[in-house]
Amino acid sequence: MTVPRSRQVGDVEVVAVSDGLLNTHHDVVLGIDPAESERLIGTPRGAPIPLDVNCFVIRHRGRLILSDAGAGNAMGPALGRLPQNLRAAGFPPESIDVLLMTHLHPDHSLGLVDEAGRAVFPNAELVVHAVEAEFWLDRTPQPDDSERVARNTKAQRAATAPYRDRLRRVTDGEVLPGITAMLRPGHTPGHTNWLIASGGERLLIWGDIIHLAAVQLVHPDATLVFDVDPQRARETRRQVLDWVAAEQLCVAGAHLPFPGFARLVREGAGYVRPPER
Repeated sequence: MTVPRSRQVGDVEVVAVSDGLLNTHHDVVLGIDPAESERLIGTPRGAPIPLDVNCFVIRHRGRLILSDAGAGNAMGPALGRLPQNLRAAGFPPESIDVLLMTHLHPDHSLGLVDEAGRAVFPNAELVVHAVEAEFWLDRTPQPDDSERVARNTKAQRAATAPYRDRLRRVTDGEVLPGITAMLRPGHTPGHTNWLIASGGERLLIWGDIIHLAAVQLVHPDATLVFDVDPQRARETRRQVLDWVAAEQLCVAGAHLPFPGFARLVREGAGYVRPPER
């Protein structure tokens, strides 16, 4: 059965749009036996693992909202396809009114700007959790920052520069009618989920709660090298997965297989995705 690339949530439509594929590898997975990781993913060690990068357009009360901005042209030729895919879907970048950022990591944010550093979304307000903005955009870099954190801090300040006069920092709670920010820290300090509610229905845009579904749904304690705080990311993932399964919430995941929509059921110590109804 073909999974639809849009979901209706009451009066709100959520449409998945691909930015392309991110090639990763087994070495990014931590906290699991390498042989088990290979078995679950079905890809031998040393071979690339393609990872979907999904963004989501939200049709909301006559406005167009985009969750995350993709990787731009900084992460290889298989990524950076969001602008052309938005146009093909009838959502040119110029028509986007609001950008909701789950977090400020390169594959979610470098697509904010083009090669010349100009805003790809010239008319959009940029909405970021205050905790995330403080860590990447305001904090004084520290001598003990990892190389990855130092590099990403510099990249995020450049990517968000054209939006500084229209950057809105939010805390937990409703940021637009029916759209609620939920701080889910660990992967990054201000990693944010966006809960959409309309007409008695709900959908959770969960960012990077899960990267490699084949591994992390079976072994939720497995982390990735990209997690700023792996222990907190592990705790957050358990919390979100338990809640989503108990509430039977539809989720929209940045790295779930395109189009990224899923529901989960608890099975033993892990979770499974039942067939689409």
